[in-house]
Amino acid sequence: MDKMKALVFRDVGKIELTELPIPKVKEPDDVLLKVKAVGICGSDIKIIEGKHHFKPNTVLGHEFCGEVIEVGTHVHHVKIGDRVAIDNNIRCGFCSFCRMGLSSQCVEIKTSALGVMRDGGYAEYCLLPEKQCFVLPDEIDDILGTQIETLATVVNGMNTLLMLPYDYVLILGFGPIGYLFAQFARNIAAKVAVTEIDPFRIGVAKECGLTVWNPHEDDIEQKITAFTYGRKADIVIEATGNALEQAMQCVTPGGKVLPFGMDSSIRATVVPNEITRWATKILGLYLGQNTMVPSIRIFQERRLNMKPFFTKLIPLEEGLGAFDLLGLDMKTLTHHPKSAMKIVMKI
Repeated sequence: MDKMKALVFRDVGKIELTELPIPKVKEPDDVLLKVKAVGICGSDIKIIEGKHHFKPNTVLGHEFCGEVIEVGTHVHHVKIGDRVAIDNNIRCGFCSFCRMGLSSQCVEIKTSALGVMRDGGYAEYCLLPEKQCFVLPDEIDDILGTQIETLATVVNGMNTLLMLPYDYVLILGFGPIGYLFAQFARNIAAKVAVTEIDPFRIGVAKECGLTVWNPHEDDIEQKITAFTYGRKADIVIEATGNALEQAMQCVTPGGKVLPFGMDSSIRATVVPNEITRWATKILGLYLGQNTMVPSIRIFQERRLNMKPFFTKLIPLEEGLGAFDLLGLDMKTLTHHPKSAMKIVMKI
């Protein structure tokens, strides 16, 4: 067999299930992976909408794991039969950012990210460099293994925030990223609240025992002020990509704002003097950075409650319908209420 099934993103609003040639090992550091499972990310939806950088005719899917079935001549750290999680963001290792410990700002990520600019995991097989592979322990199954890289981005955020046990934390948006931040915050912070507009995800937040407010119905600034006894939040994590202005309204003087959600179509207005006067710390970061191994350790030791996180497991052949479950009408590219948190395709 020299063909594989794949979901291919053709252009904005167009993704199709088709057959492609199985990629061949060519480079000395190539690893051919039999994809076991792949998660559907909110970034994939934004790619389909044209709200995230993309490359037409690309196999999407950057949250995946699989089994090594073939390796190049210079592959020494993984072997055939290994189950591996994937860091989809390929860094060059040679630019000044990489060599100064800022590998997530690598100049090559924008042209080489698996599942964005280079074929990813929405397929039966994927070809990638050995350095992107992280061997999974037996305690982490294929489904949880899809979320190592997702968690790695959040761990990078936690490393940046330096959250403390007396912090009041507000998380704007309770999608998968907001969910993971909330799980960490519940283990560390004094009090945690989240916001969400989608009824299904509001239900998941309540299932997790979280205080949740709907910004379409509640005045979030008033709510967080009362919740923190007049102080507002020490940390605001903006996990939607479209609520920076609200984050700035909800942070206490001297507090931290972490803009984490990504949406390149959004513009925000800020008053620089408000940042200066109230000593607000705006902490920009991007992706994970040396956080894949810590993420594996966190999942291996069952440090987070992931049971409500996974909503549905489907085959690749049903992947086109998953976007509707995640709130995107593929015909009109408009949004409607979601009926899922995280959907994983089992390949």
